Amino acid sequence: MLTLFLLRAHTEWVLLVFPGRPILFSALRSNTDDQYTRACSMKEESLISRERLTEIAGTTGLSSDRVETMRTEYGANMMTPPVRDPLWKQYLEKFDDPIIRILLFAVAISTVVSLIQGSGLLDTVGIIAAILLSTGIAFFNEYRSSREFDVLNAHRDEIAIKVVRDGHPVQVASRDIVVGDLILLEAGDAVPADGWVLASDGLVVDESAFTGESEPVKKGERERVLKGTFVTAGKGRVLAGAVGDRAEMGVIAASLGIDHATRTPLEIKLEELAGVISKFGYAMAILICVTLFARGVLTGDVSGFNLDTANHILHYFMLAVVIVVAAVPEGLPMSVALSLSLAMRKMTRANCLVRRLIACETIGSSTTICTDKTGTLTKNQMLVAESSAGNPVKPEALPKTPIGWITLNAAINGTAYLDTHDGKTIVIGNSTEGALLRWLKEYGLDYAQIRAEMHETKQYLFDGNRKRMSTVVEINGKQFLLVKGAPEILAGLCVEAPDLSGVMALAKRAMRTLAFAHKEIVNGDESETNLVWDGFVGIRDQLRDNIGDSVATCQNAGIRVRMVTGDNPETARAIAVESGIHKGGTVVTGPAFRALSPDEQVTAARNLDIMARAQPMDKLLLVQALQKSGDVVAVTGDGTNDAPALKHANVGFAMGIAGTEVAREASDIILLDDSFASITQAVWWGRSLYENIQRFLLFQLTINFCACLLVFIAPLLGYPEPFTIIQILWINIIMDTLAAFALCSEAPHAGLLKRQPVPQDATIITPFMWLSILVTGAFLIIGGLLQLATGFLGGSTPEEITTVFFSAFIVAAIWNGVNCRALDGKMPPFFKGNPLFFLIMGMVLLLQIVLVQFGGSVFATVPLSAMQWLTIIIASASVLVVGFLLRVVYQYVKASRNDTSA
Repeated sequence: MLTLFLLRAHTEWVLLVFPGRPILFSALRSNTDDQYTRACSMKEESLISRERLTEIAGTTGLSSDRVETMRTEYGANMMTPPVRDPLWKQYLEKFDDPIIRILLFAVAISTVVSLIQGSGLLDTVGIIAAILLSTGIAFFNEYRSSREFDVLNAHRDEIAIKVVRDGHPVQVASRDIVVGDLILLEAGDAVPADGWVLASDGLVVDESAFTGESEPVKKGERERVLKGTFVTAGKGRVLAGAVGDRAEMGVIAASLGIDHATRTPLEIKLEELAGVISKFGYAMAILICVTLFARGVLTGDVSGFNLDTANHILHYFMLAVVIVVAAVPEGLPMSVALSLSLAMRKMTRANCLVRRLIACETIGSSTTICTDKTGTLTKNQMLVAESSAGNPVKPEALPKTPIGWITLNAAINGTAYLDTHDGKTIVIGNSTEGALLRWLKEYGLDYAQIRAEMHETKQYLFDGNRKRMSTVVEINGKQFLLVKGAPEILAGLCVEAPDLSGVMALAKRAMRTLAFAHKEIVNGDESETNLVWDGFVGIRDQLRDNIGDSVATCQNAGIRVRMVTGDNPETARAIAVESGIHKGGTVVTGPAFRALSPDEQVTAARNLDIMARAQPMDKLLLVQALQKSGDVVAVTGDGTNDAPALKHANVGFAMGIAGTEVAREASDIILLDDSFASITQAVWWGRSLYENIQRFLLFQLTINFCACLLVFIAPLLGYPEPFTIIQILWINIIMDTLAAFALCSEAPHAGLLKRQPVPQDATIITPFMWLSILVTGAFLIIGGLLQLATGFLGGSTPEEITTVFFSAFIVAAIWNGVNCRALDGKMPPFFKGNPLFFLIMGMVLLLQIVLVQFGGSVFATVPLSAMQWLTIIIASASVLVVGFLLRVVYQYVKASRNDTSA
């Protein structure tokens, strides 16, 4: 029966307990209680006694005509996907963005003014098009990512399972298993349903996905096994008692169905920026209305209640609308969506499948990574690393050397075997025995041939109490006992006690040691005594390639890597030292951390390098403690019980190969190769994404700042209105959309991983960006006012003067895009870094020429001569000189300050 214990009601934790074994520590919110209760209730209603199932299945399994009845009554063996909002609701959620809301307000104002004035609806349509384009891109990319995730999980329901039906063994897809099925399991199989063991022949199950325990558990008759666990050794028959949603994995998945997402650093910063921009725009709008109204009173344009006064006031209000439109960066949502989309595709190619787009940026802001050991830092493949007797050799008829006896022992004294799938060698059975077989294969020895040539008469399987395994073989008419097991145990059974100092040295290097011994059987004495010591080997799960470099890269980037593992402290410390994680921080065990108060946990987490003997509960507590310290936390996990930590982390990484469905569903990013090195790539792209958004902000805010002040200042000075609303929309939407493609395609550079993460409280606009906006903006404003006043760049009529002004403003913005590629005064490789930039900016220039020459009726322009265009292009290039001087001065001042502080 399933028992629930509520712990710490204020934090809403739930501990699920099976008979004698805690399996989940989950941070649930109150709004999931009903969903979780319904899942538990469904499970309780679906329970059927083992005795009743035995009566139904018997020893011949279900009959074919009974299968559908059981499926109807007790459910199908497929977990119901988490309840997701309908597509229309998912799309509407994209409007829950501060900048989008500002644009919607602008649409409302523009619509009202257009209806009153009887014209200008084209401007309103332009704003609506920008909103739909931006929200559509964001929605499409998240929808596509969700579909890829579903495809990734779907194949698990197709795995072939051996069952007994109608008295005969047959294979059926995992999804077709029903309650009452008699399932045949052997080493290497995944358990497809919760059930009871009816027969066990050394059946050993890895339950780490539920319990967090790294050691597999031996299962005897009448014991329970769980869906989602794996058979590591032996074989057995299991009677399916619960499938699909009614299995424990389904109950846990139901408890995690509500998304507990928190706002990311980028979302917070963009929201703050949107607030500043909107206040600036509204303040400017009010200011221009008041100023122009006062001027109208003084000049007599506003005099009493008459039609002329109404027209003037309506005109002032229209200018205010233009100010709001000019101030709001309509292209920003598009830029963010494009940047996230590009980063998502690049990260997928780097083995990171992004499930939540904003996670692309959040991983770049991470300050700490809590990583698993097995499979993430290591290859999850046990291999022989060292041998006291040397390399294995082909055994003689009767071995005469220690290595000959070890080779024979490794080949024969075991139950594991190797299999090959898709060109990869996999171990079926015990991983330690598999390491020995791989060792023999590495040196060209065929364990299967050795087994076939030797006559095995008896075998005593490994026992947890004896800690050894023995096999009796017959060689040249004599019988010999081959024994392998724990070195300290075998040492005590030998005729001469061996020196175990070498064993201790390997243990300190995080190796699992295995000793070998033998004896000739005389007078039928098969007891494991009076043995001859042959030697020992050190077995370990090797670190993945370049893990040390990846960890060092993260540390150089200001990201602290912490290891959370179920291993003992000595093994964990050795692996952490070898991978470069352990840099003088503390090593804390899960139970010790768990026993601390919440405040003490926060203090302990700050200097923690390694958490050993950790359970999933401990990983969650560590994440919460680090977040209270202000860290942006990334977490890796593959087990069902890792789901709470994955959900609670700022970025959750699930394993694409070894991860369970529940862990994947709780994650933000899936590591397709289960490798830590892929996280480093994700950080690189995340930081690049953030910089690209900054580049675009610098580009657009400079344009909007200039446009806004020009619209305000020009009428006050008596000059013509510099822009029409449709021209403003061209500047802010069409041109900036193309600029988003150009600037957001900037390739990441090596320097991204040589600086500290951007602090959470840092604004997205840096001091250099503000300086660039003000200096470049002032230069463009002065040049624009001079053109409107004097026509110094060309133009003999008012129409030509304003057309030259409009064109020069656009071309200057294109040139300034080159300046915007440099953040904090550093220009990336000019052409090599982003060739797409120059292609797109060239396209913008061509579009500007076309619309001026042929779009006069829409854009209120007149055609210009070739000489006028040449003058505009050359003169506006002066903004490059301004940008260059600004970068030189900024770098000089920055270097001077660094020298002074040093």
